Amino acid sequence: MDPEGDREDFIFYFDRLVVLLVEKACEAGLHFSACKVQTPVPNETYNGLCFDGEVSAVVILRGGSCLETGLKRVIPDCRTGRLLIQTSPRTGEPELHFFSLSPDISEHKCVFVLDPQMSSGGSALMAVRVLLDHGVREDRIVFVTYMAGKMGLKRLMGVFPEIKVVVCRVVGDLETRWVEQRYLGC
Repeated sequence: MDPEGDREDFIFYFDRLVVLLVEKACEAGLHFSACKVQTPVPNETYNGLCFDGEVSAVVILRGGSCLETGLKRVIPDCRTGRLLIQTSPRTGEPELHFFSLSPDISEHKCVFVLDPQMSSGGSALMAVRVLLDHGVREDRIVFVTYMAGKMGLKRLMGVFPEIKVVVCRVVGDLETRWVEQRYLGC
């Protein structure tokens, strides 16, 4: 968080932190079933666990892109969709400008929503609403964020009490969006 710190160091440590966030999100949202794993040793099997159903992620653009590296390190074959939600300068309300979601997303057992910072919760509320409109069950959504404002968390959990939220830092409500600027360099 040191503004004088090297950008490459920030990216390296932020990616490591995102891996921990995604692993915690996996604990919160993934389901497993028993399966037999064939080992390289002839005629030897291991009683293990396999994902019970499809797991996918939805990135809230543009900031959510900085969480993708950590996601792919934990779940390399995770299918990823995109939502572009921007705040209207006239009304101050979030507006959906673009979305690209898997056609069978309603059948996925767990859907991660990735956004590095949440202040008021407006974009998060809209993202969850879009997923619900596409048939995703509320209890299958896990919102993953690095920083969240107290008011935004209360709004999100008040409107959608069945979703799970994995957050690294809870901050004041007026925290500026700086993570994506620092990570993406613009």
